[in-house]
Amino acid sequence: MKKIIFIVSIILIILSILFLKIKLNKNPSSNFSFTSIETVNLSKLVKTRAADAPQPNIIILLADDLGWSDVGYRGSDINTPNIDRLAKEGMRLERFYATPFCTPTRAALMTARDPIKLGAAHAVFMAWDNAGISPVEKFMPEDFKSAGYQTAMIGKWHLGHTIEQHTPNARGFDHFYGHFNTDVLYFDHTFAGGHDFQVNGETVDHSGEYATDVHGNQASHYIENLRNPEKPFFLYVPFLAPHSPMEAKEEDKAKYTSRLDTPRHPAKTYAAMVDSLDQAIGSILSSLDSEGIADNTIVLFFSDNGGYYNFGGVNKPLRGGKLESYEGGVRVNAVMRWPDVLPPNTINENVVSVMDVYPSLMAATGISPSYTKKIDGIDRWSAIIGKGEKERGEPLIFTSNIPIYNQFKYGVLDEQWKLIQHVNHKRRSSEVETELYNVWSDPNETTDLSLERPDLVKRLTKVLDKRLAQHPIGGQYVKIQPHPGWRAPNDYADVVIPADQVKQDMWEGFSPIATAVLQQTHGEKGRIKYD
Repeated sequence: MKKIIFIVSIILIILSILFLKIKLNKNPSSNFSFTSIETVNLSKLVKTRAADAPQPNIIILLADDLGWSDVGYRGSDINTPNIDRLAKEGMRLERFYATPFCTPTRAALMTARDPIKLGAAHAVFMAWDNAGISPVEKFMPEDFKSAGYQTAMIGKWHLGHTIEQHTPNARGFDHFYGHFNTDVLYFDHTFAGGHDFQVNGETVDHSGEYATDVHGNQASHYIENLRNPEKPFFLYVPFLAPHSPMEAKEEDKAKYTSRLDTPRHPAKTYAAMVDSLDQAIGSILSSLDSEGIADNTIVLFFSDNGGYYNFGGVNKPLRGGKLESYEGGVRVNAVMRWPDVLPPNTINENVVSVMDVYPSLMAATGISPSYTKKIDGIDRWSAIIGKGEKERGEPLIFTSNIPIYNQFKYGVLDEQWKLIQHVNHKRRSSEVETELYNVWSDPNETTDLSLERPDLVKRLTKVLDKRLAQHPIGGQYVKIQPHPGWRAPNDYADVVIPADQVKQDMWEGFSPIATAVLQQTHGEKGRIKYD
C-alpha cells in the first residue's frame, strides 16, 4: 500500500509540473521570476565602471496610459516579451511615481520642475491651446547636447506647438520625428482633421501605417543609420500607445480571442495596442543588440500615468487609474536597464519621481547640469543603485482637473502617508471629500485613516495648499472641447509661428504696484507673476 501511495504521489507531482509548464507556455513572458533585494544588499550587486569608460547612451521609452497589471511580468495575458526582457535584464523601479495624466508627466520629465509651477499640472495642452512650457525653462536634452550627446525624439510631444520656441527642435532635440498632439489617429495621423506627423518641421506622410510601428521603426532607423557611432546619444521615444483613439491592427487583435471589446472597456483592442507597443520596443532593443551597444546604454521604460479602465487599462490591485491621484493613477510600471552597471532581474522599492529622472541621469552619466531655475526633482541615482534613502525626503503633489470642469482630484504623498482630496466646485457651493492612507502597509488604499489622524490631514492639507498657490493664474485648466470658433489647421507643422516673429521676453503684466495688489487679492489661489 505504501508503494502505491508513493507512486501516486510521484505521478501527481509530475502532473503538477506539466500543468505549470503548460500555463507558463501560454504566457511565455511570465516564464521567469524576480528577486526582491533589500536596499542594503542591492548596492553590493552594482558593478563599478572603469574611470575611462565611455559615456553611456540614454534611451527613454515612455508608454501612454499603460495599466499597472497590463504587462507579462505581472501575470497579464497580454504578450509583452520585450518589456519583460527589460525587466529580466534590468531593475524594476516598483515605487516610481508619475502624474495622473499626459502633459504634466512630460513637463516634469523634461524640466525636473513641479508642473504646478509651470502652469501645466491641472490639465493637458490641447490642439486648440496656444499654451506651452515657458521658453525660460531648461530642458533635459539641452544639457545632454551641451555635454556632446546627439539628441533625438521620436513620438508624441504634447508640450506646446503654436510657437517655434515650444517645439522639440527648440528644446534641445537635434532630430524630431513625430507629432505635436495627443489623440492622433493611428492609421491616418490626423487630429480634428488636421495632419500631425512631421520630421524637423517638415510634413511626412505615413498614411495607412500604424503609428506605433512608425515610432518603433524610426527609433531603430535613428540607432542604426542616423547617429554618429563615435558620439553618445540621448533618444526619447514617447509612444502614443496604448492611449486613445482605440485602434489596433487586425493581426494583433486576432491574438486575443478570449477578450471582448465593450463600449466601456475595449479589452481586445487595448491588448492589441499594448502588444504592438511591445513589438516596437523589441525593434529598438534589437537595434541596440545589432549595433553592439546594449551593454553601455541606459534604457528607462515607464508609463506617463496609470491605465484608464474605459480605454481598457487595468491597474488592480492598485486603486483608481488615470486622471486620479490614487496609486493606480500615479504609481506606474518602470524599468531601468544598464547591463554595465545595474544588476539584472532585481526589484528596487525606493521612491523615485518622474521629476527625479533629469538630475538622476545627470549623476549617472557624470554630467554637470545647468539648471536655470531651482528644480524640484532630486538626484535619486544613489537610491537606484541601493545606496540612498527609501523615501525622497520631499512630498509629491498630484492634481487633476480633467475631464470635468471645476472638479479637482488632489493627492499628497509624504513618506508612508497619502492624502487624497476631491474638490467639486459647484455653481453656488463646493464639496470636499478627504481621505488618508498609509501606502506602506496599505498600498491598495483600502482603509481610510482620515478620522483617526486629523493631525496628519491638517498638516498635509497645508502642504497641498502651499504648493497649489504656486500655480500661475493663467495656467492650464480643463478645456475638453475647443471654443466654437476654433478650426484645426490642415497641417499642424505648417502653422508654427517662427521664433523671429515672436517676442523674446514674456509680457510682465500690469505695473509692479498693480501686480502686488492683485497678488494680495488672489492670495493662495495662485501667483500673478511667473515664478
